Amino acid sequence: MNNKKRSVPVLLGLALMGGVMVTAPVRAGGFSTPTYGAPGWGRAFAGGSLFKNDPSAAYNNPAAMAFVDRHVAQFTVDYARIRIKYKGDASDYAGNPISSTPLDDNGFPDPTATAANNNDGGQGGFSAWLPTGFMVMPLGDRFAFGLSQVVPQGMRSTWDEESKLRGFAVDTNIETVGLTGSLSFKISDEFSIGGGVIVQHSKGFVSQNIDLLSAAAVSDSLLGGIAFPSDVGGALMRVKVDNVSAGWFTGVAWKPTENDTLGVNYHARIKNKMTGKYNVHTDQFSYNLMTQPSPFGGSGTLVGTAYPGLELFPDGAHASTQLNIPASAGLDWVHRFNDRFTLGASVVWTQWSSFKDLTLKSGDMTVVSIPYNFKNTWMYALGGDFRATDALTLRAGLAIDQTPTRNSTRDPRIPDGDRTFLSLGAGYEVKAISGLTLDVAYSHQFVQQVKLKTRNVDRLGAASLDGKVNASGDVVSLSVTYAF
Repeated sequence: MNNKKRSVPVLLGLALMGGVMVTAPVRAGGFSTPTYGAPGWGRAFAGGSLFKNDPSAAYNNPAAMAFVDRHVAQFTVDYARIRIKYKGDASDYAGNPISSTPLDDNGFPDPTATAANNNDGGQGGFSAWLPTGFMVMPLGDRFAFGLSQVVPQGMRSTWDEESKLRGFAVDTNIETVGLTGSLSFKISDEFSIGGGVIVQHSKGFVSQNIDLLSAAAVSDSLLGGIAFPSDVGGALMRVKVDNVSAGWFTGVAWKPTENDTLGVNYHARIKNKMTGKYNVHTDQFSYNLMTQPSPFGGSGTLVGTAYPGLELFPDGAHASTQLNIPASAGLDWVHRFNDRFTLGASVVWTQWSSFKDLTLKSGDMTVVSIPYNFKNTWMYALGGDFRATDALTLRAGLAIDQTPTRNSTRDPRIPDGDRTFLSLGAGYEVKAISGLTLDVAYSHQFVQQVKLKTRNVDRLGAASLDGKVNASGDVVSLSVTYAF
């Protein structure tokens, strides 16, 4: 290798990666964000990163970097749009129906006003931009080094504050951005191993309406079962937390024949304790409930009387939550039929059973704990590339991704169902600039209709839902890849 001739292209590749590193904070939706460029999206992630010279191997399977024969840098921007609609009933703790309610001048539900759109559900969803980047650099004949910036996990949903779901969720935005370094070693011409580390920054923002009177009424051990009215006053809890954590991943790749490649990868579970602060934005009525002596006796407030040991501070206090990143393992296979057609298949397992609940603490005090009890999931994918001309490659793929949610604990914050990805894509080699490729992909998510029949925890007012959620999603992915 002539290092002097390589120096300028290497600097260009690093500059391309640098454009990713300084990108503004991103938002990811769902649970696991696919960590691929547009070529991977076009195949619906089938074959993982085993296709020829795919730089996403730097994170997905570092062993595959050993078979990359050129320096490759890739920058990708994804645009995602998710739509969610709830149709059904909502009831307060006493079984009385809840309807969509306009907000007053202070931004709190106003039950005295007439709803302009008192529909039978609520609208949710979001749109977001998601940048990722990868770079693989062969180091001699045996080693390869990789860098990446990925968004491996994220969760986002937004519901109208006027909808009947306001007692369950308003805004949820939890995102993880990771920087990785990885190394691979080619043991032989057919077999390689690899591993890497990830340092990631997780941050979260959650807002939640709290019906303080309803919460007090449900906890009737000291209040004698007094039937307080619901939806009186306004209290909106907002929580902001973040954390920096680290983890590891590994993989193996094997070429049993000249036209076949098999790969296995494993990403370890990452412990992730996020800390920050919560605030409770209230109208005067709810502020008094949290600060004035209870009219039912005792030395504390009504909230404190209803929940011994719990104190909510309107001006905020320290907050923390444990939101670990689950372990995952994948098996990928790629077969090259001829110079024109290559097919890939993948199976991915994710240990979502490690996510039991979403618990918010302030010091040693549990403010609220929402059970989820996720189950382990599988994703299956099949897709490939067809080289239509020397410059144009067409792609298509299909993936089936199971939801980790359960009917018994599913709520509007994470109203997920089994998803089917149908993807199309294309890549074009720019002949005027040697090594430059432009890729585009479109993926539509068909999401299974799911039941939303659940009761909120007591400390959030104990409202209940009985309905169904319909959701769908679209992702457009654009990649610029430079090989040198």
